[in-house]
Order: sequence, then C-alpha cells, then structure tokens
Amino acid sequence: MSTTTISRLDEARTAAADLLQKMETSDLPIERILLQAKRLARLLRDTDAQTWLDLEICGYQNGFDTRTLGNCRVYAKAAGRITKEGKYYLTSLPCLEAACAADRQRVEKAIPQPSIGTAENYTAAGATTKMLQDQITALNAIKETYLKNVAFSSALKAAVHSYVTDTLIAIEFGDVAESIFDEFRQDVDTFVRSHSPKSAEKLLAIAERMAEGNAEAYAEALTSCRRLLMTVADSIFPPSDNEWVDGAGKKRKVGADNYKNRLLAFIESKLTFDSSCTILENELEHLSSRLDAVYEKTCKGVHADVSAEEARITIIEGYIFIGEIARLQKLTGQKAVPENTQ
Repeated sequence: MSTTTISRLDEARTAAADLLQKMETSDLPIERILLQAKRLARLLRDTDAQTWLDLEICGYQNGFDTRTLGNCRVYAKAAGRITKEGKYYLTSLPCLEAACAADRQRVEKAIPQPSIGTAENYTAAGATTKMLQDQITALNAIKETYLKNVAFSSALKAAVHSYVTDTLIAIEFGDVAESIFDEFRQDVDTFVRSHSPKSAEKLLAIAERMAEGNAEAYAEALTSCRRLLMTVADSIFPPSDNEWVDGAGKKRKVGADNYKNRLLAFIESKLTFDSSCTILENELEHLSSRLDAVYEKTCKGVHADVSAEEARITIIEGYIFIGEIARLQKLTGQKAVPENTQ
C-alpha cells in the first residue's frame, strides 16, 4: 500500500469519526453534513457515494436511473427516497429541510396559545363557523405535510449517518485485516528469504504483469503464480525419480513437473491431523486446477480469458497457501525428505 493511500485512509478515518460526532452531538446544517460526507467519499474514491450525495444536495431529475447509485442505492431505499415501486422523490435534502422550517413557522403562527384553534376560539375573534372550519382544515393539511417532511428528512439524515458509520467500520475492519496480514506477510517473507529466495523473483514477475492491466498480462501473472508454487515445491520437497506413496497408499509421481504432488507430500509429512491436511489439500487442488488450466491454454497458444478480479483472487489464494506452507515449515524447521518413495 502506497504512502499516499495510507495518508488518504488516515484522513478518511478522522473525517468519518469527526462527522459522526458532529451528527450525534450538535445541530449541523444539513448542507455541511452532506458536504463533509461527500469529502469522505472523495477520500475513499467512492464514486457511488459521491453520485448519491450530489443528488441529495442538488436534487433528483425526472428520468433518473436509480441504478446509477450503485452500492448506495440501499441507503436511498432505506430512507424512502426510492419507493418499492421504483419511484423516487425529487426534492433535495436541503430544500426539504427548508420546507420543514417554513411549515413549522406557519403552524406555530396559526395556532393561538395556549390552546389549538377551535370553533369557539375563532368565533370569539369574529370569524364565521365556515371560515373557521376552512382555516382548521388548511392548518391540519400544513401540519400533515410538515410531519411527513420531517419524517422523510430524518430518514434521509439517518441514511447519511448509516453510510458514514458503515464507512468507518469498514476502515477499522481494514485496519484489523491489515494488521493480521502484516503478521502473515512476515511469515511468508521469512520463509521466502530463508528457504525459497528464488520465489521472490516470481512474486516480482506477478506484480509486474498485474500492473500492465490487460487480460493477456493477467493470464501471464497466473502463469507466474504457477511457477511460484513450483519454486516453493522445489525448496521444500525436491523432485525425485521415485514415486511417493501418499497416506491412502496411492503411488504418486514427484518429478520436477509434479509440483502439486510434491506440495501434498510436504503437507502430509508435517500434519498429523487428517482434517487440517484435507483442508490444505482441497485448497491446493482448487488453486492448482485454475493455474494449470491457464498454463495449458497458454502453451497451446489459446487466449486465456482472465479478468483482473479473477487474477487478483487467485494470486491472493496462492499467497495464502504459501503462508500455510511457511507456517508448517516454521513449526518443523526442516524440508521434507521423500523417505516414503519407491
């Protein structure tokens, strides 16, 4: 993670916490709340939130496609901005707040103190019964609109509050995940440095391919990831011309190209719990199947259709698997010697 990204996350964390405190303890004008929430979205490069908050500030237009709100559509729906029928209200939140304030003043001025207007009150002032009833009806209509607008305005502010809260939680969760991953990375780095230094070259090749940002480069990154696993296998279970007998009594080849079998042999040699061994074997099977499929297509000159997301997830899975190998290596401190080969 770059220094610039870390700085933005720190600033976003502070901005989110500060805004939540202000929303919960002070009476900020809604315009300031929305602008500060938009600043938070900008710091996090959250384009969906920026679009949503812009619309809340400026108002919605007829013909608006609610799908453009993306992930923030859930906040708009929760607040009632978008109805179950897919319709939506156009008025901006600041205008709605201003309408509430105006209606409140009209209601307060129209109600004689200490009691609310009745026929007797107005008759005493010389009004006719019909005029009195008309005034009461109009007043009740204003009160009803006022109450609806207040409820709607409160729901929208609660939606903004939910967005800021969810954002802060996500940042804090990321902090925890980053801390955990940092410890995990230290184990991998130590393993690579001490037992498989050639793996570092493969990791750099993966990073370079991913940075190119096209489908062909993503496929090449996965090919490099496969080579990475082969290099790791070389360091912990060297190739052998003899076959290895697994825990089920099945003979498996453990030559130079049989990296998956050699990794399985290492895992079985280090783990005494069948359940843990099975989990790692399943992880390796899933990972190697994907990597081998891309590799075979590349060898045949066939285009491997790999998206950035798929490549990223597969590489992360590969890195985590190497972390498991590093953990096992750390527990035993020695490479597996293919004793059960024949």
